Amino acid sequence: MRLPLVILALASLGLSVPSFADAVTYDNVGHEANAASLVVASSSGAITGYFLGQDAGHDSVIRLLNLTSGYTSDFFFQNHSTAVGASVDFGNANEGDVLVFELYNQTIDSTFATDAAYSDDGLVHGFVSSYAGGLLDGNKFPAGIYVGMEDLFGGGDFDYNDNMFLFTNVDLAPSLQRDALVAAHAPEPGSLILLATGMIGAVGAVRRKLLAR
Repeated sequence: MRLPLVILALASLGLSVPSFADAVTYDNVGHEANAASLVVASSSGAITGYFLGQDAGHDSVIRLLNLTSGYTSDFFFQNHSTAVGASVDFGNANEGDVLVFELYNQTIDSTFATDAAYSDDGLVHGFVSSYAGGLLDGNKFPAGIYVGMEDLFGGGDFDYNDNMFLFTNVDLAPSLQRDALVAAHAPEPGSLILLATGMIGAVGAVRRKLLAR
């Protein structure tokens, strides 16, 4: 990334220069990303996303899938209309919840994801990496996990820059732990039964009140 001339001038005068975060790039262009890492919630709370940019001909949007709780967010970050630096609350998660990011290609009506099991073509369409934070293209971003998505069926050029974003309150874990993490943080069957029983009881109580009128 080239620094603006004003920054170079400040540096030559010995004045302080704001630090720039290096843009995250995918170094294995033309090849499918390694699925060695999965994304998990680092603590219980909101998952916030920041739009970093795009380099795509097709239109796309992004949403979050929580494999542990079953929660699915709305779609955000339309790649051709979202301003760089825009932030969105993608919803809450509990510590350790396993998360997947999905790209919906609006141009060809196809869905692709960071987890190959959720991609229409069975390929990994997301490159994930730790991000140190800092200034990028004049916007200040916090540290988090960078995600770059590929939006073409079959992987296209595998450059993973068609919709790029950053998430906070998330971390990386070995993908081999995926099933164990989902199982470990899923609601207990007994809890689900109690919840269902309570809901049935509540519906019954409302029904009885209506019939009594």
